[in-house]
Amino acid sequence: MQGTPVMNVVTRDHITKGKNKKFRNEGFIPGIISGRGMESIPVAVKKDEFRKCLNKFGRNAIIKLNSSDGKEYNVMVKGFQTSPLVYDIIHIDFQKVSLSEEIKAQVSIKIVGQDLLEAKRYVLNRQMDTIWVTGLPQNIPDDIEVDVSNLVAGNTIYLSDLSLPSDLTAIGEADQIIISVNDSRVQEESNEDA
Repeated sequence: MQGTPVMNVVTRDHITKGKNKKFRNEGFIPGIISGRGMESIPVAVKKDEFRKCLNKFGRNAIIKLNSSDGKEYNVMVKGFQTSPLVYDIIHIDFQKVSLSEEIKAQVSIKIVGQDLLEAKRYVLNRQMDTIWVTGLPQNIPDDIEVDVSNLVAGNTIYLSDLSLPSDLTAIGEADQIIISVNDSRVQEESNEDA
């Protein structure tokens, strides 16, 4: 695991649309820090700094925020809002975390070996792109790899089949289908019958 990224944030007061727009024009993204048993804290972070952190450390990284009022917060990115026209981040929700308390987080499913399936003329049906897990914040990965290179038509991978680290627990029904594999010829024949 890489080191903990550190970002500086500016605390915001007197929140108005005009002030948020001014922050955005100055290269900041408005956001909020929230957590159990605390009042939400409005902040703003440099857009470039946040993008670099997200690209280098991933969405589920623990980030140390140094606030302009001298306080420090260990947080994870809970979510962010984007502008629909230019897909630019316009607001960030940070969740304050304790390194000794388990949290619930969404983790992407990364498919490995799909090109080998396609070479065999198999079709991969992906039922889920992400799963929910619980674990300590520092143990939450950005993704869970699923190797499909050895699968054949008729194979199914269920939630219970995923190889999770021992310190993570998947949330959901064990028989929930993640991936299934079909023979492309079967799909072609059923399309011709229709």
